[in-house]
Amino acid sequence: MPEIVNNHDEIETRARCLVEKAFKNLTENYVMEVSTDLQNGDNYMGILYNVKIREKQNETLHLILKVAPQEAFFRQIFPVKEIYHREIFVYDNVISEFLNIQRENELLKIFQPFATHYVSSIDSMQEALLMEDMKKKGFKRIDHRTTLDYPHALLVMKELGKFHALSYAIRDQKRETFKKWEDKCQECYFNNVGTLVIDAVIRLAKAVLSSYSSTHDNEMEKRALEHFINTLPDVYNRILMVEEDDEYAVVNHGDFEMRNLLFKYENHSTPTELCMLDWQLARIGSPALDILFFIFVTSEKELRERYHGQLIREYYKSLSEFLRQLGSDPEILLPFEVLLKHLQEYAPFGLYIALLFVATNMKEVDDVPDYLGTVNEDVVLEMMSTVPKRGYLQRMRDIVSDFVTYGYHI
Repeated sequence: MPEIVNNHDEIETRARCLVEKAFKNLTENYVMEVSTDLQNGDNYMGILYNVKIREKQNETLHLILKVAPQEAFFRQIFPVKEIYHREIFVYDNVISEFLNIQRENELLKIFQPFATHYVSSIDSMQEALLMEDMKKKGFKRIDHRTTLDYPHALLVMKELGKFHALSYAIRDQKRETFKKWEDKCQECYFNNVGTLVIDAVIRLAKAVLSSYSSTHDNEMEKRALEHFINTLPDVYNRILMVEEDDEYAVVNHGDFEMRNLLFKYENHSTPTELCMLDWQLARIGSPALDILFFIFVTSEKELRERYHGQLIREYYKSLSEFLRQLGSDPEILLPFEVLLKHLQEYAPFGLYIALLFVATNMKEVDDVPDYLGTVNEDVVLEMMSTVPKRGYLQRMRDIVSDFVTYGYHI
């Protein structure tokens, strides 16, 4: 993960520059404090700092400064510049338009599960965003090493349905705007890391395959996984392309997992509100991509066995109801049978993402790779494909089993 920049003065200078650009009415005597509570493994593509601004007789501002890694080799392997430009584009263009279309349709309650983005920098090696600190509004983060229960999963799927509905409303009512997004929001992460991630996923898949017993048990699962391994390089481009589904494509979050979700609670236990963070991997694509990502990275087999179909239906119900409020017809823009077809077609993406991200998320704090500490691509590959010490193989076998059960052809 990115190491915390040791030069505190440099970070404070950058924070002060952005703060003064965003809040032009600050007095000369304001006090700024910069700190971080980032732990090993919390974030890979950015360093997060807490920024507190105090003025006499004025309310204290609580902000988050997100800055890009500067290490040359890391930026050579991973498309840091591209993903920061993508996140800034989403905040400045997509989210603002999502809010506008709701106001234009005179919705009584605006759906806005987003942090306020105040200002950003796109200068090379200085990419950064300044945002509001949602934790100060009562939102909490869940440990990404755990899995979600049904109340959390249900809330997320309902909110995801509304989020995708906004794309369909824009497609329907502001076609030229959506066309611009199609040009600006093509997939920008996996296309830029190339075979490195493919090789890592294949290594992880082979480790899962080797973990099955040598008996004739689980033959369907083993054959499915073997097929996935053998065909992944060929289907990789299809997974990333959107032309086939252009008619039904939406703006995907692209990294829809617990690291990027904050929850607000009623009575400290029931989740009532969601905040979506981190738009670096946002892309145009089938809505099935976000659904597959979320369900198979954040849940365990027991929850899927009981609620998989229900969660899909709740997602679609929420999408449909919200689209009608926005003045568009869900049965035309995304028929339910099309959604089910896409979940089948994009199943390889779900397994691909699960193999990679579950491995990343399940590593313990003292086991998290130091990607910035190496200048060798082979070492990075080894780090990405290392199997977590506890629980990963069984969890992935469960996921493969569910793909077979659901008829998701991988």
